[in-house]
Amino acid sequence: MSGSYDESMIDVSSDSFWEVGNYKRSVKRVDDGSRLCNDLMNCLHERARIEKSYAQQLTEWGKRWRQLIEKGPQYGTLERAWSALCTEAEKVSDLHMEVKSALMGEDYEKLKNWQRDSYHKQMIGGYKETKEAEDGFRKAQKPWAKKLKEMETMKKSYHSACKEEKLAASRETNSKLENNNPDAQKKLQEKVEKCQQEVQKTKERYQKSLEELDKLTPQYMENMEQVFEQWQQFEDTRICFFRELLLEVKQHLDLSTNHRFQTIYQTLEDTVSAVDAEDDLKWFRSNHGPGMPMNWPQFEDWSIDLNRTLSKREKKKPSEGVTLTGISQTAPDQHVPPVKTSSSLNVPTNTTPVGSNPFGDGEEEEQEEEEQQQQQEKEEEETAVEQPTTVNHISVKKEEIKTASSMEKTTEWSDEDTGGNPFSSNGDGNPFEDEPAPSVSVSVAVRALYDYDGQEQDELTFKAGEELTKIGEEDDQGWCKGRLKNGQTGLYPANYVEDIQ
Repeated sequence: MSGSYDESMIDVSSDSFWEVGNYKRSVKRVDDGSRLCNDLMNCLHERARIEKSYAQQLTEWGKRWRQLIEKGPQYGTLERAWSALCTEAEKVSDLHMEVKSALMGEDYEKLKNWQRDSYHKQMIGGYKETKEAEDGFRKAQKPWAKKLKEMETMKKSYHSACKEEKLAASRETNSKLENNNPDAQKKLQEKVEKCQQEVQKTKERYQKSLEELDKLTPQYMENMEQVFEQWQQFEDTRICFFRELLLEVKQHLDLSTNHRFQTIYQTLEDTVSAVDAEDDLKWFRSNHGPGMPMNWPQFEDWSIDLNRTLSKREKKKPSEGVTLTGISQTAPDQHVPPVKTSSSLNVPTNTTPVGSNPFGDGEEEEQEEEEQQQQQEKEEEETAVEQPTTVNHISVKKEEIKTASSMEKTTEWSDEDTGGNPFSSNGDGNPFEDEPAPSVSVSVAVRALYDYDGQEQDELTFKAGEELTKIGEEDDQGWCKGRLKNGQTGLYPANYVEDIQ
């Protein structure tokens, strides 16, 4: 019988730890500890991603709704309370980003470093600690396993001898019953005696082997206990570390213990509680209602002051031509240079007499201007043929000058007839202001945030959610020019729409 220890020949017939080879579950626990470190790191990483995603969604939500609230019709203390929700979202978003940073920068890294220090990989694969556990249990179990194998061999021999002895006795009994040859019966009887001797011999060996195994068992149990306790301590270290780490994770996740978190909601509650309907209504009355100041019409003496405040429509009205300045009369006998005609030289169809008040906006002043204008045109027509006109040192006859009426007149702003301003080079500007820069063509898709009913003929009407095209930049009064899907163009309030992303 070979005295070598061969695990492949051991039949594990029980699930007990003391059976040969059943220590492998304790060895596997070492490998499982490293795998559990990886699982916990993945768990923390996923939670950190969730925290980051939630923080980003809160920030985007708060930013979008803050813009909508600011552009919307809500006002006063209620607007501040509504906006406080967006402020809460932004601050809570910052806290969740800090949670994400703590999970990845502290907890994740701490676990990663502990795993690296506790489990050392081998070049041939597996962990050093796993191999140490395997070798320790094998060494502690090897003597007992070897004696157990010998005992199993003795046991098998004894049982075989018993079987042979019983078979020989059965043959001898049958021979006596059949009255066979005495020589044959004698041989069978000798066989029985020989088998009985073999049984006795193997039984003694079996009992001796079992006694030796029993003597070795206490030492075997002690050695196995020592190795097992060694790796119990290793596992105890892992469990305690995981417990401390999870407590730190809980502390990072529990925002209710963060004083900043409590302050956020205390501030939100104070802001919402400060909503005062009476103050809001009073504010609206003073800024958009009967409480607004009014410059009621009063008697005004005629003034020569040239600082005229133009209305929105006069500012936006396109040029109807250029006003000729520096006009001087020439004598009939003076030589008239040849006329250089140009499509860019035009005379406005309307001029304002010098004696008229340039600041009047009423209907009576407009009628006076028209009457004076008509009278002046008649005088010019009578004298135009007789007196040539010199324009910037170029003399031309009145009939040869192309009037501004040949220019294309845009109807973008005009739904009423107003006279041109004689103080502007383009017919309708303030002589003390710089000429407006030419408008830049734009085409931006926008969506209506609220319903709007046009109050004038040149204003658009649309419903909330309707899409239109912005074709003009916002002016200083908050109006934009746009075009509906049906092709209608007009003005609308700039804060009633948002750009389509």
